[in-house]
Amino acid sequence: MRPKKFLLVMPDYSDFPELFMKNLEKLGFQTSLITNKIPAYKYRGSERLVNFIRKNFLKDKSYKKKLIDQFEETEYARIIAELDEKFDYIFVIRPDSFPASFIEKLKNKTKKYIGYQWDGIEKFPEVKNYFSFFDTFFCFETVPGFSNVKETTNFYFDFDNYKAVQNPVPNIPPVFYFVGLDWEIRRTKINNFVEFAVNNDFKLDFYLQEFDKNNDKNPHIKYITKRITFAQNIEFVKKSDVLVDFVDPRQFGLSFRFFEGMYYRKKIITDNLMVKKYDFYHPDNIFVIENDNNAAILEFLKRPYQELPEQIVKKYSFSEWIFRMLSE
Repeated sequence: MRPKKFLLVMPDYSDFPELFMKNLEKLGFQTSLITNKIPAYKYRGSERLVNFIRKNFLKDKSYKKKLIDQFEETEYARIIAELDEKFDYIFVIRPDSFPASFIEKLKNKTKKYIGYQWDGIEKFPEVKNYFSFFDTFFCFETVPGFSNVKETTNFYFDFDNYKAVQNPVPNIPPVFYFVGLDWEIRRTKINNFVEFAVNNDFKLDFYLQEFDKNNDKNPHIKYITKRITFAQNIEFVKKSDVLVDFVDPRQFGLSFRFFEGMYYRKKIITDNLMVKKYDFYHPDNIFVIENDNNAAILEFLKRPYQELPEQIVKKYSFSEWIFRMLSE
């Protein structure tokens, strides 16, 4: 039996395309990849002069954007034309990162067309204009009025066949790991937790990537300008004792931290109340910050990690996750 042909279409985001491809290839798919990394637009002929005149004398600042849009349409049309085969599956992540005309035409190149939004719908509401192109579209939330839109969760990559040791040796003091964007809206709660951790002699491995301007940086946090890759993140996860998660104020659902914690058998501290609804939630493994209950973290850390049933852990692997979406 020939391997199924699988085309992955997604933004050129950190090392995610590479990791998706590794896991798909492990599952036996014949894989191809398209990202939104296309050549940069360059002026041709008199376009630079025309843009200067229109912007400075006619107050028309839209001319260059129109040129860029036309250039991108041409580039993606060329990519479509070069696809001389039919795929069993085309899976598109963040379709709103691509021109709508490109996403619409891709449907003619596959037997099954699936979309996935790994960000909140209202964070990028333009994606709603893409729903109708797909046989099925998956996201983290219920979207009324679209019969082909279904809910899903995040996952953990399982291409490395990692098996956590049965008795991991804890760090003393315990290492708390967090990585995220430095949004002003959640600085207070992060700083409050950092103060609690420092007062209790915990070791912090906290990384915040600059996003909103911050003139009052916390000395116990490492501020970075370049995103930590997913592969680097996993190494930090493995070396830590507790994963810390603060809700992304613009996103719905659970972050990757919960699924990494399950796979690598790490405790989690979070302010995301939604986690209590999931079948993998156990109060000895996941501590939910609410009602100023930080003091209870000390007792939480003393309790041993509770092993989860293998069927629950496996349910959230990439392999199970992708096959569920392909089958619906």
